[in-house]
Amino acid sequence: MISAVIAAAGRLEPGLARAYGTDIKALARIGGRTLLGTLVDALRAVPEVGRITVVGPRAVQDGTLAVDAWLDERESGEENVIAALRSAGGGRCLACAADLPFVTAGAIAGLLRLAAPGVQCAYPIFTRAEFLGAFPGARSSFATLADGEWTGGSALVLDADLMLRNEALIKRAFAARKSLLTLASLLGPALALRYATRRLTVDGVQARLSALIGGTGLAVRGADPALAMDCDEPADFEYARRRFAEATA
Repeated sequence: MISAVIAAAGRLEPGLARAYGTDIKALARIGGRTLLGTLVDALRAVPEVGRITVVGPRAVQDGTLAVDAWLDERESGEENVIAALRSAGGGRCLACAADLPFVTAGAIAGLLRLAAPGVQCAYPIFTRAEFLGAFPGARSSFATLADGEWTGGSALVLDADLMLRNEALIKRAFAARKSLLTLASLLGPALALRYATRRLTVDGVQARLSALIGGTGLAVRGADPALAMDCDEPADFEYARRRFAEATA
């Protein structure tokens, strides 16, 4: 069994908040369900997933959802991540963001199968072709490396104990998450330069990540691209809404 922790404290910009009737991203309704409800239902349908904990504002604490524990949000996103990892109770956990409108039990189970037991940080990645093959027209921005253009998922398999021993690194990575160049700089000046000059490879990032955390990091290939179709921008919400509408027309 593996525990799951969900970060559900993200807020919507004013325009989206008016459109969805809430300023809390996890409570936006797409496809007839809140984003949080879709994720919890998917997790609960995976036999390997045990305890589910959600970190977020009081408003997300919905008693109809099959959640085992609710944690009040902290003062920052970084602190929310740390609180979520602490709640996992040690060992491996599945860390998810609550903005995946197309996530399914099959997508989560597939990631767990691909994350070998000895891997302490398993992060799903997808080429431009893989992602757009599943979600045509959904995104135009990808990280360009020497071996292709990539995007990453919003669900990871982590060793909670190891991650908490790297608390400072987690906080820096979270704060830099919106800038690929800043994230690359966390890997060290040599790799940051390689990224800037498009000489950095996936294997290079994977090796440096393993060294930084003092464990085994893995860029997981072959997972379901639904794990990467998150809702960060207004265009993401519009795309998801339109796709659900087309599916039920």
